[in-house]
Amino acid sequence: MRSKIQLLLLPIIVPSLVAAKSVLPFANSDFESGGLINWTAKGKAFDSNPVERQTDANDQRVHSTMQGDFCAHSGMHGDYRVGSLTSTAFNISHDYLSFRIAGGVHPGTRIEVLVKGEAVKDCSGVENWMLKANYFDLSEWRGESAQIRIIDEVEASWGHIIADDFQLTNTRPDFLAWDQHERTFIVCKKHLVFPIHNLPEAVERGFRDRKDWLEVKGSPVQLLVDGKPVRHYWAKLAENTAATHWYASLSLEDFQGQEVTIRTWRSTEEGFAQIQQTDHIPGEEQFHREAFRPKFHFSQKTGFNNDPNGMVYHEGTWHYFWQHNPMKKTMGNQTWGHATSTDLLHWTQNKGALFPYTNGDHYMFSGSGTVDKLNTSGFGKNAIVLFFTNTSVGECIAYSTDGGQSFRRYEDNPIITFDKKDTSGKPFHIGRDPKVIWYAYDQNDTALNETAAKYGGHWVMLVYDLTEGKENQSGRFYTSVDMKHWEHQSDLFGYFECMEVFELPVDGDAANKRWVVYSGDARYAVGDFDGKRFTPEHEGKHRLHYGTYYASQTFDNAPGGRKIQVGWNTSLAAPEAPYAGHHSFPHELTLHAEAIGIRMRANPIEEIKELRAKSHRVDPVELSPGSPAVLPILSNTFELTLEFDPGDSEQIFINIPGTHIRYKTKEQIIEHREIPLEVIDGKVRMHILVDACLYEIAGNDGRVYVSLPRDYKLPITEIKIEAIGGKAALTHLEVHELKSIWE
Repeated sequence: MRSKIQLLLLPIIVPSLVAAKSVLPFANSDFESGGLINWTAKGKAFDSNPVERQTDANDQRVHSTMQGDFCAHSGMHGDYRVGSLTSTAFNISHDYLSFRIAGGVHPGTRIEVLVKGEAVKDCSGVENWMLKANYFDLSEWRGESAQIRIIDEVEASWGHIIADDFQLTNTRPDFLAWDQHERTFIVCKKHLVFPIHNLPEAVERGFRDRKDWLEVKGSPVQLLVDGKPVRHYWAKLAENTAATHWYASLSLEDFQGQEVTIRTWRSTEEGFAQIQQTDHIPGEEQFHREAFRPKFHFSQKTGFNNDPNGMVYHEGTWHYFWQHNPMKKTMGNQTWGHATSTDLLHWTQNKGALFPYTNGDHYMFSGSGTVDKLNTSGFGKNAIVLFFTNTSVGECIAYSTDGGQSFRRYEDNPIITFDKKDTSGKPFHIGRDPKVIWYAYDQNDTALNETAAKYGGHWVMLVYDLTEGKENQSGRFYTSVDMKHWEHQSDLFGYFECMEVFELPVDGDAANKRWVVYSGDARYAVGDFDGKRFTPEHEGKHRLHYGTYYASQTFDNAPGGRKIQVGWNTSLAAPEAPYAGHHSFPHELTLHAEAIGIRMRANPIEEIKELRAKSHRVDPVELSPGSPAVLPILSNTFELTLEFDPGDSEQIFINIPGTHIRYKTKEQIIEHREIPLEVIDGKVRMHILVDACLYEIAGNDGRVYVSLPRDYKLPITEIKIEAIGGKAALTHLEVHELKSIWE
């Protein structure tokens, strides 16, 4: 009887199994014929198609993710060919059309399903070479005649599409579809906010080894005006309110009163519903009040920061830009954040200045800012001019004639091209991070040309160059009289990214100056510069900065010729914070003649005195093991200066909870990271800034400058100065509690 029941059930089970099978909608929908049978090509994008799997290919990401031996690929001849593949007509006999897709996320690189000649479904790539499974729900058009069209109409970076393995099925595929959502609205508020979900830090760090890298990269997010993308980002959108850790925001200031469309891929309906325009970022009332956030160092409201960019003083205002990822707490989505100050202390965060994928661009990598006082460029007298690396085309310009409220791209970008085949006469190089300065002539200089002679100087660009390969990395010098046309002059080999060049007097003597070349790894050289070539006056490089300090920059056009520097403090914020990354406190650079040669120093800017509140002092005292100097204090934001004679002690322990400041007297180093700090005239001096989750040390009047993270969870109730292994003398200790710059 049992076997009879099984036999009766079989007719019910078998049809469902059959229905679950996938079928080709037409012959060669998977390109496995090795030709374009049943496909019609237009344009040149799909020349040499389909593409055959190659086990020895340079890029295995495409070939290892193909289904079978062939796929369609519009990027075989680069990103600058356009065209399409259109299939023969087929009957929508099943509910779902599955396929594999890779390539650019542009609206112009897409797969469409056409019904009666109109696109009813479309999907772009996800800016990756790996083919990923996706599907369309075509149940609404079941029984209709349809066509598939693969389109590449983009001539820009990631201007290609890869497609493979079109199949029909009645069972919804079990992989996640890249569900597209969009909403159109009239802009009437300040911000557009997005719910963000943080992945565990270990997952973020290891994503390059993860099979599903999209889990980390997240989803494409586009803002469109008149059908054209004006903002384009990747974000890990939260699936619902419970999964939301913080809210990212994009300024809507430039689009007030306009009709705007927000479009996302791979988002849930509940998550997409949280994307709203608002006048206040959720949680904003607590920004800069949180226990984990520094109080007298600038920090962006949300998102990630790395390199300082475009730093310039203009008509009473300090403009500070930085590499900003407004949508995540990791690097990516390179945008130029923008903040302004009138005193170098209190900052206002403005809308961003430069955005990725605007007008078809890629990411906005680092660069510099200057003021064109003589209107050499024709952009306007006293225009603020930004130089940046557009990762799709080369070194570029944006400029402002309204004091930095808005920036316009130069219409003939790039000024230095990444395209070796460019025939316009523009210089070619591979690199990034242009630093541009004005080189003013003196009686010893020969002008570049008559125009330069009239102006009394010319523009100099120092840019990190990889044209000859990483083993021959260099700083490349270019010159120009109009900011638009550049000529290669020389190379300085052995230097790294984020370089700059500036002049300083030695010991404040205006008649005795030197030039400094400085790079992102905090190494520098001192020498002579004639406007074309830098000649160091010593072997090797020197070092001033230590710890979590990288990719710094100085303000151009600072009053009085001051060189004020800010670095990227690479320590991350607390896991619960809505931001990541930090900025150093501004410090002033000076040159000094030492017994070992001319060296640079860095000290916190003198303006810090304006933040001082309550002060505390300790009289000079002998230190011995078990008998420390103790200063009670209930604050984790303060400035401390001290001087000690190490005597015969083995260590001096500056015991500030959450920090690591032990001075080893025999080795003359700060123990943590073995930072050199010599005893000078029998004394060691430190100027220490403590700010919640950060601390910085200017040692021996700025001969070393250290940036390090602090454990903000450890409360500070007192400061102890202890001698270990012998006696020492504390000759000075003074502490100033500091006010928040946000109050």
